[in-house]
Amino acid sequence: MNTQWFRHDSATEDANFDKWWDTYGEWFESQDQLYSGESGIQRLHTPDGQLLYSKRQINHFHRSMVHPFGQPTILHELQALQALARLGIRVPKVVFSAARKTETEWQALLITESLDGFRSLEEWYAEPVPAELNQQLLQQLANTVGRMHLGGWEHGRLYPKNIFVKVTGGREKKVEIALLGLAKSCHRLTSYSAAKHDYEQFKQLHKPMPEEDWHAFAAAYRDVMESGYVP
Repeated sequence: MNTQWFRHDSATEDANFDKWWDTYGEWFESQDQLYSGESGIQRLHTPDGQLLYSKRQINHFHRSMVHPFGQPTILHELQALQALARLGIRVPKVVFSAARKTETEWQALLITESLDGFRSLEEWYAEPVPAELNQQLLQQLANTVGRMHLGGWEHGRLYPKNIFVKVTGGREKKVEIALLGLAKSCHRLTSYSAAKHDYEQFKQLHKPMPEEDWHAFAAAYRDVMESGYVP
């Protein structure tokens, strides 16, 4: 088979790709036939009990000024995951990712660890939460989104189902934020251009966040952006 490889790790081998490509679990997001190709996510359970997520794509491409003819979308998402991690933003840890062009199609894989203990912002607001924890959530969310934008990255799909929250600690509880759904993320020339679309999108689609909380988040976010500093 004449195979062209694109990989994020020089140690990636054909056998490793085949191993993951031939590993199946239950569908978390069904494999949809889209205009831009096929894409779906499966849950995988390892022998030691670890939960992984396997995003599988066929002929699915992301086009940009850098890649006008397109690159496998998974590789674009991988770049965003790595960039946000370098900025100190919590994102799913990558176990394996690569793309290959066979004689008939492009195949791409992104295997990530689950975010254990995290729940979506939608789930956060589905249950009563102490006021002090909710206030901490809003500040940490402002810090996280501000850090991303100050670093020049636009999320592209910044709405509650892609924002995840975790509470840690004993008596002194701490709120952590993680971001998912980075397939449409992109790097912008300025923090303003990175922030503009995300802010307007989140403003329109922040439900179930109450309006009072949205205004508190927006004020904290503006403070972060104006100071140019994230604690």
